[in-house]
Amino acid sequence: MNRRIRIDQLDLDLRGVDPAVAEAAVHLLGPALQAQFSERLGGFESASRVDAGRVAPTGEPQALATRLAQRIAQGIAQGSAPRVAPNTAES
Repeated sequence: MNRRIRIDQLDLDLRGVDPAVAEAAVHLLGPALQAQFSERLGGFESASRVDAGRVAPTGEPQALATRLAQRIAQGIAQGSAPRVAPNTAES
């Protein structure tokens, strides 16, 4: 089983999120992704593109980073394909 995940590009649309919250959440995203991937059992499929969908904005950077990481990990685990970025503009 391959224990590496390579993300070449991650596009986040954080319109509607307070800029300070968005910046802090982006800094917390790496550790949040690591936690999500380490919790998941089984392998991940290769996917050239993953659409993680929309995530409701929150005023807490850690909560936003965790939600984004959950959606990204779910998208990778399911091998979805249509688009690349989670869109957090709308709830």
